[in-house]
Amino acid sequence: MPLVDSGQHHQCVNESGDYVRLERVLGAGPFREIGQPRAVATSPSSGFIVVGGEPVQPQWHGHDVSERSRPHAGWNPVAVYRSDDLTCVHQITTLWPVNVIACHPTLPLAAIGTGQYDGGWFYGGELLMLDLTAGTAVSVLRESREVRQIVWRDAQTIDVVLAIECDEDEDEFGTTSLACSFSRAYWGGATKGTLKPPYRETPVPDGPETDPTVAATAAIEALCEERGVSWTRRRGVWAVESLPDGRILAALEDVTLECWSPDAAEPLWRLPAEGTGYQVRTSPDGRTAVALAQSPRRSRAADVITDPSVVTEVDLDAGAIRATRDATFPAVLMSRTDGWWALRDAEFVRGAATGDVVLYHPDGTRGARAELGQYDALNHFFAIRYAPDLLFLQGRPDRHWLDKWVVAVDAPEGTAHRLFPLAWDGTHLFGGRGAYLDDRSGPSLVHTGGAVGDESPLLGGRKAFVVRRAYPTGEPQWVFTADDRATDLDLDGDLVYVTFNSGELVVLRAADGTVHARQNLRVDGRPVIPLSLARLGPGRLAIGTQDGRVLVWG
Repeated sequence: MPLVDSGQHHQCVNESGDYVRLERVLGAGPFREIGQPRAVATSPSSGFIVVGGEPVQPQWHGHDVSERSRPHAGWNPVAVYRSDDLTCVHQITTLWPVNVIACHPTLPLAAIGTGQYDGGWFYGGELLMLDLTAGTAVSVLRESREVRQIVWRDAQTIDVVLAIECDEDEDEFGTTSLACSFSRAYWGGATKGTLKPPYRETPVPDGPETDPTVAATAAIEALCEERGVSWTRRRGVWAVESLPDGRILAALEDVTLECWSPDAAEPLWRLPAEGTGYQVRTSPDGRTAVALAQSPRRSRAADVITDPSVVTEVDLDAGAIRATRDATFPAVLMSRTDGWWALRDAEFVRGAATGDVVLYHPDGTRGARAELGQYDALNHFFAIRYAPDLLFLQGRPDRHWLDKWVVAVDAPEGTAHRLFPLAWDGTHLFGGRGAYLDDRSGPSLVHTGGAVGDESPLLGGRKAFVVRRAYPTGEPQWVFTADDRATDLDLDGDLVYVTFNSGELVVLRAADGTVHARQNLRVDGRPVIPLSLARLGPGRLAIGTQDGRVLVWG
């Protein structure tokens, strides 16, 4: 079984140098790059608008694709826009959430304060200086500190409120906020770690706890209104699917399901959600779909509560709801090609988890029930397109995250039977997304996954993989390795398309796993993070992004 060298490939490209060309952006709009606004400032010297945003975190109760390799920074976006037409000219990400942005009074420079409490001891963050012309940022504090407030007193002096370093400092200072000032003749030349402790901090009262998104959203809406455009929040397209007539389905934050014509400026129809749409499965004839949405987790006393998922059966002609059902537990949705589908209990709290799998007939009638044991979002997700069987991962009864097997649950009986171990040499692996394929090499599954803990010797020291395995016996036929989590996978003839949370699309040959092409995905030169993928036809893809757009590529 070959371990594919992911660094060698023959890349087939068009005249632009890319394997795929961006044909259309669905869900486009101003300030789309930043998700939910958290901080907004306008440079008095350059006229640039600087916005810090809050993205959808790349994980949910069913699946986690948040881990990626260095040198990728955190997920929190900061973008620089031209004031006249709101075109994005620069974009970076920060390790911590953005709390405040203050633009220098005379230089094209923005001071950005980031950080948060880790929930147990430390207050971490950075003071960044962002060059608005070059789009580069440096972290100027020598140590990690949460930055809460920033004011430029004049061109040389900046007043800052930092958080204390850790919990025990609150007893010493009587507050969690400390004020200090820094002066430099020329801030444009600041380098990494320029500002060294001690900072001569003075305790100041903690300000009231407020939601920064309220004021930031109002500022963004006002900027758009002044320019005759409107802003709506779109984030996290977790699922895309294609229909036989060329329409595209998408599930995302605040939307159970929406339907697009590839050449439309607005969706043909949309079903709102009290939460996020995460999964969609279409019927064999493409006329109906089942969509799964989930409300946000909530706190009750010391507990975190995950409400039952909401499952909606939809007529795809006009978006009419055929039926809505409460799943009775937070669920993941799986299906097979003949239209049978199933909900698996994905409750992570041991005492509340049933381990149930509930089967549903293609007409929506509830069928048999199987029990597979407790679900683990970090380990058990296994969503296989075009599958001939209802496929799941099952761990040990006593330690459900270990010794996972691929199992098939028969319909209508609800009988579960083991097919093969997920790990082909005993390494602790987790599942992901995939697709069933039957070609010259025979029936197989091509699926993604990764290693838990330290880099796996099985994967050549890397963290993630795409593997082709004989079906139903599970023998690996080839393995492609990667440093970043795969977010989705689909097949088109002899090619396998895989998106990664690094922003890359990799195209593999289905026969041997060698790289046919690879490309970093960008919109107007700015990088995007793909969360979902679906083939539209030969050489055409729909890709859903973390920032809420659906990209049509050809």
